[in-house]
Amino acid sequence: MFKRITSLIAAIAMLAGTFMPVSTFAATTSSFNPGTLIKGSGQAVYYFAENGKRYVFPNEKTYFTWYNDFNKVVQIPDTLLYAIPIGGNVTYRPGKKMVKITTDPKVYVVDEGGYLRHVTTEQLAQTFYNINWKNQVDDVPDAFFTNYKTGNAITTAAEYSPANVMTNTTTISKDKGFDELMAAVSIGNTMTGFVPSSMTVKKGTTVTWTNQDSATHSVKSDGFQSENLSYNQSYSHTFNSTGSFQYYDGLHTSVVGTINVQ
Repeated sequence: MFKRITSLIAAIAMLAGTFMPVSTFAATTSSFNPGTLIKGSGQAVYYFAENGKRYVFPNEKTYFTWYNDFNKVVQIPDTLLYAIPIGGNVTYRPGKKMVKITTDPKVYVVDEGGYLRHVTTEQLAQTFYNINWKNQVDDVPDAFFTNYKTGNAITTAAEYSPANVMTNTTTISKDKGFDELMAAVSIGNTMTGFVPSSMTVKKGTTVTWTNQDSATHSVKSDGFQSENLSYNQSYSHTFNSTGSFQYYDGLHTSVVGTINVQ
């Protein structure tokens, strides 16, 4: 049994950031979609998910199980980044690597949904990752281990297939079980506005706006309209036709946004 890590350490882990090598980014943008990799002026990289939250990559090892480089990362203003709630940490892509905790000799495969399953024999490890299986094991710091859930131990080769779980988890959203027909927008203050200010979604997507500001806001368009929203209150609308739909804050009309439906 692992020792329980304190909630303080877990909180620190959640705020850890991926180091971004010096590179040239495009101009900062306020327009991005679910599934976009975002960052502010700091080093941390986040995955913007369908639930409107940002999930942090705790280190480079985790990042590179999902992506080969940083080319798809877009930079957004810090004021917009801070308006997006943190959802938690990204975990290893299932099937890509095995992991172990630095203070325990057990080796685990990563299964869908962030489940760790103990590989009970070296023969099984070789079956999954060939004779060089030890090269496919990463040490995960104790604090980051709390991001995972514990699944059933593996005792036969038929219980797990690295190739199959990778096929089932081509995106972080799929691994976390997010619905691709859901999207979310945070409402910041009048300077921040809607975050993101413009996004592209599929026909049939339900978009939810949540007020993250202490002041009251609303969502208003020709085809839909919310009540006045206090802090943490939400409003949802399903887009069943294609097109570009502009909307604004009924209480602060200079704050505008766009939903593009394909």
